[in-house]
Amino acid sequence: MRQWTISLLLLPVFSSAQMRHEKQDAGNTNKTGSPKITMYNFPLPGKNAKPWGTYTAKKVEYDLYVTDTMVKFTGKHRHAIAINGQIPAPILEFTEGDTAIIRVHNLMKMETSIHWHGILLPNKEDGVPYLTTSPVEAGKTYTFTFPLIQSGTYWYHSHTMLQEQSGLYGSIVIHPAQSEPDLKEYVLLLSDWTDENPHQVLRYLKRAGEWYAIKKGALQSYGEAIAAGYLKDKLKQEWQRMPAMDVSDVYYNKFLMNGQDKNEFKDAKPGEIIRLRIINGSASTYFTLQYANSYMRIIAADGINVTPVSVNKLEIAIAETYDVLITVPENGAAELRATSWDVTGYSSGYFGKGNAIPAPEIPKLNYFKMMREMGSMNMGGMDMGSTDMKNMKGMDMKDMKMPNDTTAPKMNMDGMNMSGNMPGMDMDTPGEFNYHMLRSLHPTTLDSSRKIREVHLKLTGNMLRYVWSFDNKTLSAADKIPIRKGENVRFVLENTTMMRHPLHLHGHFFRFINAQGEYAPMKHTFDIKPMETVNIEFDANEQQDWFFHCHILYHMMAGMARIVSYEGSEQNEFARTGYKKLKKEDNALYPWFDLSVHSQGAWLSSAISNNKNALEFEGRISWTGNYETETHLLRYLDKKQYLAFYIGYDYRKNKTLPLANKPNTKDNRRVFDAGFYYLLPMLVRSEWRIDQTGRLRLQLERRDLPLSNNFFFDFRANTDKEYNVAFRYMVAKSLSISTNYDSDYKWGLGLTWHY
Repeated sequence: MRQWTISLLLLPVFSSAQMRHEKQDAGNTNKTGSPKITMYNFPLPGKNAKPWGTYTAKKVEYDLYVTDTMVKFTGKHRHAIAINGQIPAPILEFTEGDTAIIRVHNLMKMETSIHWHGILLPNKEDGVPYLTTSPVEAGKTYTFTFPLIQSGTYWYHSHTMLQEQSGLYGSIVIHPAQSEPDLKEYVLLLSDWTDENPHQVLRYLKRAGEWYAIKKGALQSYGEAIAAGYLKDKLKQEWQRMPAMDVSDVYYNKFLMNGQDKNEFKDAKPGEIIRLRIINGSASTYFTLQYANSYMRIIAADGINVTPVSVNKLEIAIAETYDVLITVPENGAAELRATSWDVTGYSSGYFGKGNAIPAPEIPKLNYFKMMREMGSMNMGGMDMGSTDMKNMKGMDMKDMKMPNDTTAPKMNMDGMNMSGNMPGMDMDTPGEFNYHMLRSLHPTTLDSSRKIREVHLKLTGNMLRYVWSFDNKTLSAADKIPIRKGENVRFVLENTTMMRHPLHLHGHFFRFINAQGEYAPMKHTFDIKPMETVNIEFDANEQQDWFFHCHILYHMMAGMARIVSYEGSEQNEFARTGYKKLKKEDNALYPWFDLSVHSQGAWLSSAISNNKNALEFEGRISWTGNYETETHLLRYLDKKQYLAFYIGYDYRKNKTLPLANKPNTKDNRRVFDAGFYYLLPMLVRSEWRIDQTGRLRLQLERRDLPLSNNFFFDFRANTDKEYNVAFRYMVAKSLSISTNYDSDYKWGLGLTWHY
């Protein structure tokens, strides 16, 4: 068989191979004159698949060179990771039935990896380092070889630490073996970009810093709550120990489409129907898609064709893909806008020539209104987390009535007419997309004679300490999820957090159970909303161990992942060590500190922390020579991490204070102590302790109480009659203007540095 080699070094970001031109048939039109398009019923991927070693087909080869690089997405030079010198990485194109041979050359000084997202392939080719596949070591080359038994729109990305956020992602297009409508098509890969080092982003999330919320206008301070008439709601929120709401954890500098915030597709002809292959390759951003000229017609989800449905707004979760049809305007260039779900920015593609036709604007989020909606919910059993109150629209849950044209798909078993509901059609006005609109072309029910294994998982998390988990266990502390080959497996997933989570199961497609019954769609990634329960089902037809995780990159790295393990499978080298290296990732230590230098002295508050433990240090010194330190080693004990036991050492030498010459007083002591912290309502941290002399102390403390968008209040008081009140105004992520009054050191003014 002839071997085909494609050198990606010769391919531009948009090659002519990506853009397939429509064949116009003047005789094949409907009553409005619009082209009639037929999409074929391609089989579901993996159905009746042969054993992996038996595939022989045309070989399509790629060489991917992974390098460090510098970019200027925001006008500032920043470090990034590129493949073949470009971000996003090159588009990999195949035809169903090909054998992919992909050589990954790591030219960096650190290891890397590539995961082929949504592709069904042998376990050892899946690309999760220290789980299924060896990492690609610095200076080395790893060759992936696997047959392609499916078609559709997919993507690839690094699964090493946080490299995906730095630019290591690209798209995959697998054309079907059967012919399909010859439409012009474009691949649109959406992503988010931060000028910060991604490791510093995760560290900042771990320290619960406020700067991202300030930049997004999502702080929800008391001053703003009073001005907007939501003081009671704000008090109720904090009484329930809930931090301020947000729909996205990170503030991003840019949102990109194919590596740019603005794209022009001037070769799209007036009146032409084109196919868009849309991929959300972001690290932690959901996008809302709107098209200026007409409605979008969804024809495929996660690479699999579905019963077509028209929508005027499409929400795409992280790591999902959708294929849609749009019509190019007769005059002008229509905007397809991808707006971040926190509405802090967007990227655009313009289709056609002439004056720009803008897509609809999305209003800014009303966080206080969302907070009130949160307060009306049943809060029982809810974990601390940011709040996302987006409601599903367009669905009558009582009667399971579906919007628009999804109740009865217009199709036959040999083909599907796609002419309906394009511009000019006399159809009901399409609404916003929701999952209940997705309907498979084929029945997807599993073999009823097989044994069913039901796995219940709760999505859990702690936003204050930024620890994410299933059943209150991070990956590092969790057991495998055991399944057996030949079973039907049902996952029942309950989101007890107040964040959305896009979940991805490697190596499998599953039935996403919705209102379509036996025609439930097949997916590899899905969104689960706050307080929602979702069922997925799949045929356990694989072997060995596979990853299941939240695809918000920072949630996965903070622990929201599990290993799905086929019992009786031969274990690889990583399984035999208990996946020791993989499980180290979410339990890493993260340091931070605040240093205030004021006119009367200096204050240092610092910590180094992982999932369950923390080492905290408090130091104070006056310019007259008084100083004191408290060092505590903590262990968090309960699931919500409200309670922590500690042991510590208290050292004080305050020579100018009244009790300076008396041993073991509050002003002059060297004592070991033990006690516990407990988080009270209103986010007040209480400390109960006893030292080696039998002295008891109770302390109450609240930090970072927001008075306005940049202005914060701190206080501390204890039964030793010590107290401190402080105010600070944040002028940058790492700097505040600050002042405080301390019962021992009196009043001072200066600056506070944050790390």
